[in-house]
Amino acid sequence: TARQLMILVNPTMKSKLLTLSVGTIMALNLFAPAVILAQTEPESAPVKAIKPAPADRVLKGFCTRLSETSARIGQKLTDREAKLGEKRTERLNKLDARKQERETKLTERRSQWDANRAEHLAKLGEKAKTDNQKQAVASFKTAVETAIANRRTAIDTAIETFKLGVEQAITSRKAAVDSAVAILKNSLKAAEEKAKADCAAGVDPAKVKENLQTETKAAREKFNSDKKAAEKMGNLMETLIAAKKQAFEKAIQDFKAAMEQARTTLKATLQPAEQATTTPEATSETEATTTPTE
Repeated sequence: TARQLMILVNPTMKSKLLTLSVGTIMALNLFAPAVILAQTEPESAPVKAIKPAPADRVLKGFCTRLSETSARIGQKLTDREAKLGEKRTERLNKLDARKQERETKLTERRSQWDANRAEHLAKLGEKAKTDNQKQAVASFKTAVETAIANRRTAIDTAIETFKLGVEQAITSRKAAVDSAVAILKNSLKAAEEKAKADCAAGVDPAKVKENLQTETKAAREKFNSDKKAAEKMGNLMETLIAAKKQAFEKAIQDFKAAMEQARTTLKATLQPAEQATTTPEATSETEATTTPTE
């Protein structure tokens, strides 16, 4: 046939066709795994970062915001110190105003008492007719003036002692409160520095925050305790008031005793009808009664 004739005429063509077929099969065998792999394994998608939970993000941001938080706390302390200073100034101004008011009233009362007493003693002197009577009235006047001077000295000393005690109590309280504030500031600063060091060292932010909160709470509790102790002036004030009252009572008793002695001496000299027992003595007794309010 024509086909057989072709093969006979060109015997090498069959060999070439065979070789081509074998080569094609081998090439397919070589590339087949790659094609199959490409079809069975999809392209790898980019790996998505796992977002931390909200609590984790807050804790991680704690160290970042630590300086900002510390600055805010420091500003609050500064504001509180400023308010404390304002209250102290206001309190001292009120104390000074009341003290000045009391001193002014006391001076005015004493001036009025002096005028009334001088008037009564003058009337008593008009009733003295004889030299003995005049001498008795003069002695009585001297005794009255001495008794009043002694009483005023005792009262003034008691008032001054009381004021000095109050001033010392205020100074001690101020020093105690200032010390409490300084301790609080130093404790908070130390806690802050430790937290910063722990953050820099890679300590778990949750632990750093917990430690900082614990130390801050302890510092504030100590401050409140120290402040309350400093403000307990009740016992000291009661002691000062009691001492002043006792000094006032003694001054009045001594004054009354001196006046009674002067009155007895005057009575021994003057005639009963000429005695003005309700003039200088009454004025002095009135002054003695009102003295504790000084």
